[in-house]
Amino acid sequence: MNLFNRHDFVWLKLDAVKQAEYAGPAPIEPISALSLLHRWVLGGYPLIVARQNDVESNGLRVGLAEPASWGKRRLSFLVNRCDIQQHQQGPNLGGVLAQLPQHWQAGATALRGFLLEQDIDAHVYGSSAVQALSGLPCVTEHSDLDMLFKPLNWPTAEKLCRFLHALQNKYPEFKVDGEVLNPSGNAVQWRELSRALFEPHAQLLSKTNLEVNLMSLADYRSGFACPVGSAA
Repeated sequence: MNLFNRHDFVWLKLDAVKQAEYAGPAPIEPISALSLLHRWVLGGYPLIVARQNDVESNGLRVGLAEPASWGKRRLSFLVNRCDIQQHQQGPNLGGVLAQLPQHWQAGATALRGFLLEQDIDAHVYGSSAVQALSGLPCVTEHSDLDMLFKPLNWPTAEKLCRFLHALQNKYPEFKVDGEVLNPSGNAVQWRELSRALFEPHAQLLSKTNLEVNLMSLADYRSGFACPVGSAA
């Protein structure tokens, strides 16, 4: 997997930390941030691929999401792509299901069944994914399940939004957050997209690997006509 997409996970070579550059946003001295990065990489924990605006072609912006026990800061670093030793997408829902809180299980099982039935590719990111990949206690009582949904066509995307809305009503204790990614690489928060189904002239906040833009629902829908894998 050569293309680094938002929400992917990467593992950095330990000796690469000294070449990393702290890029905010937490108000912390760069030397302290790099010390934290060294501790994180030494533990074998993953970093999160962020948006790559204003990053040189050989660089990669990654995020470090601390668990609450570490301080719950969000830190960003610029690293060299050649220093990435492992790269993968987030786990699928089945891969993290057993580790989710007990009161999420019914809702998560229903969601997994729907995704399998509709053949929707989806990956977990956020605290649930970091916990599954690191073994650190990241999920709290205030956490949501963050997911990146990748339906292949617009009717399936519509069906997904309607299902998620109904799921939240049926299982209010199971809070699903996340984005719906069209094949052209535009990701929109699922609740925003769900509301737009009833407001066809609404503007959507779209995120790609490189930028954030407002776009119309019609333009977002047209992105499902693009070849799969053409994400920006």
